[in-house]
Amino acid sequence: MAAARPARLDDCSRLAELWGAAQEELRPQRGGWLLVASSARARAPAASFREQLADPARHLVVGVGQDGRVVGYGSCRARTLADGQRVGSLEELYVEPAARRQGVGRAIAAQLVDWCCQQGCCGLDGLALPGNRAAKSFFEAAGFTARLLVMHRRLDEQGQRCRPRP
Repeated sequence: MAAARPARLDDCSRLAELWGAAQEELRPQRGGWLLVASSARARAPAASFREQLADPARHLVVGVGQDGRVVGYGSCRARTLADGQRVGSLEELYVEPAARRQGVGRAIAAQLVDWCCQQGCCGLDGLALPGNRAAKSFFEAAGFTARLLVMHRRLDEQGQRCRPRP
């Protein structure tokens, strides 16, 4: 049976491998290139996972397949809004394709939801790229509903980079 547990320091190299696979899967999707380009983990993934483990405002969970191998991960953070309420942000959730539809993602999400509840969060936000029906279906099955759409206009469509005005 699939399960999830809090990540440990000895998981960081495996987490870096999974992160790389997630980036490759995201890059060709609509909006994926920008999401990949904005990742702070790109500089040193294993080190960034170690830093996250030490941050009390963040939580990192690994998903374990039936064979006991780490096959996925999820991360979230808790932040305080201007009105004092706390909200969780599900920053990453990835499961290897071969381990999908076995309950690993649900187990990871459940641990992240529990942690956000313990942090006093009023909700948990997650991201799904437009057109990624599998991700949207996963979130909806886990009780998430859309509350915000982020619209984007590419400014370098002709291969020209936008330059700031002097």
